[in-house]
Amino acid sequence: MFFLIISFVLYVNACFGHSLINSQSFPFIKETIATQSVQTDPDDPAIWIHPNQVELSLIIGTDKTARIGGLYVFDLNGKIIQHISNLDRPNNVDVEYGFKINETYSIDVVVVTERKKQRLRIFSVNIRSRQLYEITGSNTYVFIDSNGHEAAPMGIGLYKRADDKKIYAIVSRKSGPRQDYLGQYELIWNRDSIDLKFIRYFGNSQGSEIESIVVDDQLGFIYYSDEGYGIRKYNVDPNTDQNEQISFINTTNIWQGDSEGLALYTTSDKNGYLIITDQLEHGTIFHIYERQGTNSYIKSIKTRAVNTDGIEATSNSLNANFPHVFIMFN
Repeated sequence: MFFLIISFVLYVNACFGHSLINSQSFPFIKETIATQSVQTDPDDPAIWIHPNQVELSLIIGTDKTARIGGLYVFDLNGKIIQHISNLDRPNNVDVEYGFKINETYSIDVVVVTERKKQRLRIFSVNIRSRQLYEITGSNTYVFIDSNGHEAAPMGIGLYKRADDKKIYAIVSRKSGPRQDYLGQYELIWNRDSIDLKFIRYFGNSQGSEIESIVVDDQLGFIYYSDEGYGIRKYNVDPNTDQNEQISFINTTNIWQGDSEGLALYTTSDKNGYLIITDQLEHGTIFHIYERQGTNSYIKSIKTRAVNTDGIEATSNSLNANFPHVFIMFN
């Protein structure tokens, strides 16, 4: 099993309307490269962009096997350059930049949900070696007031607040209540590692599984997939006075599969696209919505991927293979 990586030019044309979402004649794309195979069950990818040489950027993906799962690090050719083993069912992974250790020094962090251990695993990225180094503290357990599947972390999205640069992890669980499904935790530096500080529970659910999360740092929103029902949008800043759901993209009647993956493709500070996967056995479909405003539907694109889970996207031009849109999925 492996991760697929594609590059294409994303043209948005006003002639595409909502009728296309029910059509079988989707535009079709295929992968540019496939990564080397992982051990058993690839699930969720993330991208780390090198600050000085974008061609040295990294692809990071989870292998969510219980007890012997792992985290894989690939170069942009899909070659494995690091394998972190013995994670107990690592589900989802996310990257955030510029975690402040002190007033003069900061690091980029990679955070993974370790479902069977009911905690987060946290790593720093060494810019020179392009290796991940674990900095998980002793207090990274989540949903400690719950048991069973309601204490088992799955999805994760990292949020960096603009005004004070604090970084938060928003975590979903295998199952949960209809209200307060998500947990939000602040990342806290503790000598030589990172611990968590619980901030709040929030977020509604129809009672289905919630795994996919994406955070829009610049606009201050979080999107998550209430599988089988739709995409929910909230303010992500815990200090906001507006804690209620902002909007809901209903997928119950128009999609063929589960909304399994979410990614943002930004074109400016305020504009871009929200990309959502329609998980299918015979070619996953990407549904594309506006990032701004009320997230209006734009168009859909069919792929060769089968039963896609997580996806990630970037608008950075990375190398000759990926000069335009870079999207990866398993």
